[in-house]
Amino acid sequence: MERSWRDAIEQGVAYYQEHDPVRAELFELRYVQNHTEEEVMERLHIGRTTYKKADQDLLSTVAVYAAQRGAL
Repeated sequence: MERSWRDAIEQGVAYYQEHDPVRAELFELRYVQNHTEEEVMERLHIGRTTYKKADQDLLSTVAVYAAQRGAL
């Protein structure tokens, strides 16, 4: 993985660990541990709408950090 992307992901995760631990845990479960959406929703006790919003927020935040590093 290109360093700028790795840094963007790390910065995004760090942001959510401090400001929104549920989103940080969603990232860990879905993208690091490769759980299905259904498994993540069950483990976090959230519905599909909440899951989709949180997932979109995560990906958007990482994309912003990646753009700041010239990765996009």
